[in-house]
Amino acid sequence: MPYTDSIFLKRFNHRYTSKSTSRELYQTLGVTEDCEDEALRLAFVYLAKRFHPDSGTPEADAVRFSEIENAYREIRKIRNAQNDKQVLPDVEEFDIKHTAPQHRHYLTFDVGIGTPSKRQRLHTIQRAQNAVDNVMEHRLKKLQAEERNTLIGMDKQRAKDIKTRYGMDRLVEDLIQEAMNKGEFRDLPGMGKPLNTTSARNPYVDFVTHKLNQILIDNGFTPEWIQLSKEIREETEELKKKLSEKRNDIGELPLTPRDASLWKDNLEKLKISTKQINDKIDKYNLLVPILQKQMLHVQLDKLAEEALSISPLKNVKKYTQTNHKNSNENISQDLLNFISDLFSKKIT
Repeated sequence: MPYTDSIFLKRFNHRYTSKSTSRELYQTLGVTEDCEDEALRLAFVYLAKRFHPDSGTPEADAVRFSEIENAYREIRKIRNAQNDKQVLPDVEEFDIKHTAPQHRHYLTFDVGIGTPSKRQRLHTIQRAQNAVDNVMEHRLKKLQAEERNTLIGMDKQRAKDIKTRYGMDRLVEDLIQEAMNKGEFRDLPGMGKPLNTTSARNPYVDFVTHKLNQILIDNGFTPEWIQLSKEIREETEELKKKLSEKRNDIGELPLTPRDASLWKDNLEKLKISTKQINDKIDKYNLLVPILQKQMLHVQLDKLAEEALSISPLKNVKKYTQTNHKNSNENISQDLLNFISDLFSKKIT
């Protein structure tokens, strides 16, 4: 706030407080003259949040806020002066060591002072004000969260994380270099010798289990799930190889009724091998320790479709063999015709 504005507000406040009456002060805060101190304070807090210059609300007004603040201060001064003039009567002290405390009902509403009904009203007012404050705080947090989720907010957070990470890396590197310059890494035990890999073990496994695993590994033991994985791969490849061989025994697509029947019979024979492979896959999925390593069942129908989509290799041989056979038959027929013609010429 500029210096000239502050001087103007001070002069305005002085003039206002000197000419304003007590009723006008209460009207400025919007409360009655016989209101409780807590109600007066809550009214001032509510108006201050509305008209404070830094509140960011559309009703923000420095002059209006100054009026509200001065009115509240003047009312507090008047009430404090009135309380100082009142002489409290002597309170008779009673021995209540052997009696039940009579002030327990005041603990129901732990707000302000006065009778239970007044304390209840103050408690209700305070709860309403707390609800308003909580709603305002929730909205502010929601706006901040939305800002963080935007591209600008994400870029700011990413830049901050990168800066922090590289700062920590640089600090660690500087400390290591400083320690090396001081010679703290010299004459270390085991320097220049190969690392002892047998001493390293999983800290989450007990010592007995670690030793048992080490003995099994040293003696060439392979876990069952690894062996099963190898068998499944080999048997699957063997199944594909058999399908390719059976595919070469039939002709091109579309299949003739004879080839279709032959292909169906071959698939029926391979269903037993497929079931054995799938049983091993079920056992493997129960034993494998890594969820991402689990396998799916082998589907014979899909493998059969892939095999049928490839042209048969044996048909080419058949074609070449038939060509050779036909050519041989043609050669033998020509030779026979030549001999018969020659024999007929000799006779004539």
